[in-house]
Amino acid sequence: MAPTPRQARLSPRRTLASLGLVLLALLAWVPLPEVLAATTLDATLASAFQSFALAKALNAVISVLQSVTGDALLVQVQFGEVLDPANDMIERFSWVMFASTVSLAFQKLLLGIAGSVPVKAALSLGCLGLLSVLHAGRPRWRGIAGRLVIIAAFLRFAVIAVALASAAVETLYISDTRAALYAELEQDQAVLEQLADQTASGDAGTGDTGEQRAGQGWWQGLKERLGSGVNDRVQAAMDRFDAMTQNLVELTMLFLVQTMLLPLGFLYLSYRGACRLATGLAPHTDRLPHTRR
Repeated sequence: MAPTPRQARLSPRRTLASLGLVLLALLAWVPLPEVLAATTLDATLASAFQSFALAKALNAVISVLQSVTGDALLVQVQFGEVLDPANDMIERFSWVMFASTVSLAFQKLLLGIAGSVPVKAALSLGCLGLLSVLHAGRPRWRGIAGRLVIIAAFLRFAVIAVALASAAVETLYISDTRAALYAELEQDQAVLEQLADQTASGDAGTGDTGEQRAGQGWWQGLKERLGSGVNDRVQAAMDRFDAMTQNLVELTMLFLVQTMLLPLGFLYLSYRGACRLATGLAPHTDRLPHTRR
């Protein structure tokens, strides 16, 4: 019996769908996308660990400065009181780096689940089942099998797509800015370390000259005390901290976007796309009574 015009019109679509299902069943076992996604996650984890180590070094320098006390205007001027905001800022930055590291570790866990043998086998078997349903010509079973394939494909490729998309955004917009911020923060660390060394040596020097000044008048001691340079060191530390604060805020924003906002956004888009495809696979027999009304 000759095929009807509708069957002839659906035959190319069925052939393309069959080829697509076979390719999808084979693609489930290809390791290259998973390897690329794991590589990008490892690189981002290395950047997060680098930022965490930098924050730890800055915290150590500020702790040294906080332990230094000098005299100015007959009043004790302590670096610990002046640099408390700096220490609080670096503590918050360290917590953000910890949260980013946890997020990346969780993504690696999901990537390992997506690359497991049960998920791959479920996608391949689902594709073969949908292929047999297509050739059997049963619309209701086609919708159920199609939804199962979409769920399996989402479990297999969603995390990979999220990691690769986040890596593409990082390469285009984030990596250069982050490298510049790293360089500036390392320069801030070097300046603060130099300031801490100068302050420590200055305090040691004041201990030696204190006995020499014991016989001088109180006015001469006040003038020498004003020229001790404590205020200059405090102001230098505060000026450097102002620049460092802006760099820390920008770096925090970059890591929040890269490790949390972008993965959640791409995962949501993947989920909405899977839902749209599953809705489109609803059997036509379910919609026929509504169209006749």
